[in-house]
Amino acid sequence: MQQSRENNFNIIRLFAALMVIYVHSFAIFKMSIDEPIAKALHSGVSLGEFAVYVFFIISGYLITASFVRGKGNWHYFKARILRVYPGLIVVMLLTAFVVGPLLSELGAKVYLQQGEVYLYPFKALPLVTATSFLPDLFANNHLENAVNGSLWTLFWEFLCYIGVAVLGNLNLLNQKVIAILIALTTLVSVGLHFLPANNFAVHSLSLVIPMFLAFFSGMLFYFMKSSVVFKVKWVLIALIAYMIFSNTHLAFTSLYSLPLAYLVFAVSYSKRIRFYQFGSKYDISYGVYIYAFVIQQIIYQLTNGTLPFVMNIFLSVLFTLPCAFLSYVCIEKPVMRFKSS
Repeated sequence: MQQSRENNFNIIRLFAALMVIYVHSFAIFKMSIDEPIAKALHSGVSLGEFAVYVFFIISGYLITASFVRGKGNWHYFKARILRVYPGLIVVMLLTAFVVGPLLSELGAKVYLQQGEVYLYPFKALPLVTATSFLPDLFANNHLENAVNGSLWTLFWEFLCYIGVAVLGNLNLLNQKVIAILIALTTLVSVGLHFLPANNFAVHSLSLVIPMFLAFFSGMLFYFMKSSVVFKVKWVLIALIAYMIFSNTHLAFTSLYSLPLAYLVFAVSYSKRIRFYQFGSKYDISYGVYIYAFVIQQIIYQLTNGTLPFVMNIFLSVLFTLPCAFLSYVCIEKPVMRFKSS
């Protein structure tokens, strides 16, 4: 496995973002059944979690490469900020000042008199508050008042970016340290299983620890890239390992992270699956991720949740893709020109 621009990262990330739309549809559109694929596989990892972990694995690999090959902290953090914030701030501005006045139960005049509306875009800055509510927006939806529920993971991903820089500046960004971090984080994941699940801190950690492990796994593969080989037998072994450790009885261990990472990179650098140019001009996966939830909420409100499930997914994708494309072309790509300045 050698780092190369000939990879399938873009199409994998887009597929993961579309998978999040599919999974969120069950909650947003008030489905009375659980997501059937994970249930049929007896998986303790939902497809939504699976998609997020794939994002974090690829991110761990690419962000580590960015720091190692970079020109220092200033250029590193400038690149991270330019990639995350412009698109995020625009979607929050559009949500607050276009979607809100049109769809809030308060009506546009009263809605625009609420101080929360003007604070909402600023809540993108610390990321952790990016999922905040807006006055009576989506108040009668099944997921009432939830404006953009996907954004909560961005805080934890950016925290990982900071972690990479901290390790790098301490001269601890190497394979041995990352392996130790994976071992320690796995122990924490196992330990959490034996603590009260209704405890807020325990519940929160149980959500974020697997994301950290996915990111660390991507980091580890970066340092091992010269020695990792992809053969059919190892792919099958990794697949079996993932199925075993992601089972409902063992998922709490998070031991599925490393085999999942192997599978992600096996597909990414596959010589048979060649979508290497996909997304090279228009990388819309981030836009899909940050726009989809609010679009799905809009669809529910406008249709009162009466459409068939498949039609809801179809419309969600149909309206999200153009928004993601415009986000990339008009916002994300232009600002990235400042990355090298």
